Amino acid sequence: MKKWKILLLAGMLMIACAGCGKQEADNAGASNASANDAQNESEPAESEVEEKNDNYNDLEEKGDNGEIAEFAEKIQAAVADKDLEALAGLCSFPIAVNGEVVEDKEAFMALGEDVIFTEERCAVIAAVDISTLEETMAGVILGDAVPNIIFKSTDGQLGITGIN
Repeated sequence: MKKWKILLLAGMLMIACAGCGKQEADNAGASNASANDAQNESEPAESEVEEKNDNYNDLEEKGDNGEIAEFAEKIQAAVADKDLEALAGLCSFPIAVNGEVVEDKEAFMALGEDVIFTEERCAVIAAVDISTLEETMAGVILGDAVPNIIFKSTDGQLGITGIN
């Protein structure tokens, strides 16, 4: 009788293990599918790549026309004057401010001068030599590191897209 109980228990364990193995294989397949979906989502669509390239080409053209230097001077003036309204007028919303998305001008204005016009940021922006600015795929970056202000061409217009 004892042998039968052991055999029955061993059989039930084998069946349970076989069922678990099947479930893990199914989950592994689902995980692979999820990983592939995530990878596809992280890859930009062809239209997004074309749009970025068009924006970069537009930015290069604006650099050749002197528009980049003129726009950078407007940013420097707004920061030097600590004119939040003027700086907001130069933004292309939504923008990133210190890593947070700011959807519109009202939300930007609500941040206040203390957040935007830090002593360090004002000093860095004032020190930028506009004649050395370069266009990158990310845009034009005023400042060597953080803090900085980034602007680029969006829908044919220059606008601030990031304040770090």
